[in-house]
Amino acid sequence: MRNETIKSLWLSLLAPAILLLLLAFDTQAQSGKPASPTADPAAWNLLKAARETREVLPDTIKHISAQLIFNDNGASKTGTVNYDGQNRAVIKMDGLSDEAKAWIDDQVNSVLAHRRNGDFSKGDGRHPITFAANDKDDKSLLGRRIELHDSMKSSYRIKNNQVVEVDRTMADDHFVITVLETTPTANGKFLPRNFVVNYFDAKSGALKRSEAFTDKYQKIDGIWLPASRRIVKAEAGRLVARGLEFRNLQVKLGESQAASK
Repeated sequence: MRNETIKSLWLSLLAPAILLLLLAFDTQAQSGKPASPTADPAAWNLLKAARETREVLPDTIKHISAQLIFNDNGASKTGTVNYDGQNRAVIKMDGLSDEAKAWIDDQVNSVLAHRRNGDFSKGDGRHPITFAANDKDDKSLLGRRIELHDSMKSSYRIKNNQVVEVDRTMADDHFVITVLETTPTANGKFLPRNFVVNYFDAKSGALKRSEAFTDKYQKIDGIWLPASRRIVKAEAGRLVARGLEFRNLQVKLGESQAASK
């Protein structure tokens, strides 16, 4: 009798916990969301090491200024660009359409923002990174495929300790960046030189447009800075070629931001 009483007591204590577990599984099944995967330390470390081969701008940069030349299918305009190392670059150029202004702003800030350094563990590293289920242990020409399991379904491919592919989905666009050639700098670091961005319809998978990039750099006072960017876009049966050139680059250095905090 005493054993039956103890058994009943344990069941009464465990019942709420079991109920909560069942509700959690039921909620997950209804939402259609799979449980978060467990991070793979090997995948996490491989991506972190590849990220560290990027040639980044030093955090001592206080100001960058340059003359900016915009070439739109052969028609050129000249303006200026000023960048403080943290906020968006300020571009001044007269006689542009709203579309051209937005394009220049996007490209200049992309060139600079992708050169910023950052804490990997607070960026991509905060996700449960794993090797992809179809990863073939580096047998692909583009290397090993790593998945972030983030809201953009992001994945990367790593080859020769470099990120050579970025795959993301944002709203209706599924885009894949494929690095074809890099520029070696020093100490085993690199900058992307030639790469292609293909945009697909996220639902149908149909190719919407393709953009081929060529980036060149110049080294000033030991710092690798943008020299030019050319983009050839294929869309709706036609090609559009646009380019940016950075001339008379001036750099001012200050105290390290990490040291000043």
